[in-house]
Formats: sequence, C-alpha cells, structure tokens
Amino acid sequence: MKRHRLREKAFSIWERGTRLLYTWLQRGRFHTWGACSRVSPGLVVSCPWAIAVGGGVTISDHATLNVKDFRTDGRATLVIGDRVYIGRFVHINAWQDVVIEPDVLITHRVLLGDEDHVYDDPSVPIRQQGSKCKGPVRLKAGCWIGTGAAILPNVTIGRNAVVAANAVVTKDVPDHAVVAGNPARVIKQLMPPRAAESERP
Repeated sequence: MKRHRLREKAFSIWERGTRLLYTWLQRGRFHTWGACSRVSPGLVVSCPWAIAVGGGVTISDHATLNVKDFRTDGRATLVIGDRVYIGRFVHINAWQDVVIEPDVLITHRVLLGDEDHVYDDPSVPIRQQGSKCKGPVRLKAGCWIGTGAAILPNVTIGRNAVVAANAVVTKDVPDHAVVAGNPARVIKQLMPPRAAESERP
C-alpha cells in the first residue's frame, strides 16, 4: 500500500508540473491571461490572440476553442471571465461575440457557439455552403451548463441558471431558471421571477 501511495503522489506531482509548464507555454499566446488561470494539455485553439482569459480560470484537457478574429473594434472575440471552469472536451465556436461571465461552470462535452452551418440551398452539399455567425452567445455570472448540453447561437443563459445534461438550448434562459430537454424548456424556477428581477444590479 505504501508503494502505491508513493506512486500516486509522484504521479500527482508530475501531472501538476505538466499542467503548470503547459500553461506557461500557452498563456503568452492569448489576448489577455489572468493570474492563477491554468490550462491542461490537449487544448485545441485557433486565434488565441482573440481570446481574453480572466483570473482563476480552469480549462480542462482536450477543450477546443475555435475562434475567428473577425471583429474590428479591438475587443476579444471570446471573453472568459474570472473563476470560470471549462470541462473536458468542451467545444466553443466564437466567430464574433461569445462572452462567459465570472463564476460560470461548464461541465464536460458541452457545445456552444455563435456560428452555424448554412444549408439554404438543398442542391449544394452543406459542407460547401460554409458557415456564418448567427448571433452572440452570453453565459451570465454563476450559471451551470450540464454535461453534453448544446447552447445554440443568439442565446443568453441567465444569472445562476442551470442547463440540464444533454439539453439543447435554442432561446434565452431566464435568471435562476432550470431548463431541460430538446428543445430546452423551463422546468423549475429557483427564485420567483419578481425576486430575480429585484436582485439585478
């Protein structure tokens, strides 16, 4: 047992050191990188200079940040607020405007983005019709996105709202609401709507 504990401790130290080194190598590529933020190996990222990362952010292994630098105002295309957690195999498409506010929890295998494929012409393969930005995505402070959920373009997830596992969100989610299903619908309100309105700054 003692040998096993020593092996686990050694592996934990190696894993932590690998993550710190990987973070050190990656952070200079980004628009901004906040203090105490870390990223695990296996990150797939495009246009990191268009991504602003706050402080205390965790980006887990094998996350994909598929970002385009289409903005002309100098602001980052993808903004990740302080203390955001991004789980394993999360895929974010940010072509123009995706904002993740502080303290958001995004669990594993979540898909979210502001772009989608074009499929207007039925005579042309969809792959050849390209993609386009279809509206901004905003995850407001403190919300929780469950495993396997999909957040489609032009959607805002409300403050401290909960998106259940495998939900497909096609429209805005109110503050403090719990949504589930495909398409997602409100199944519970964590606070009465009037109380939620009065809490807003």
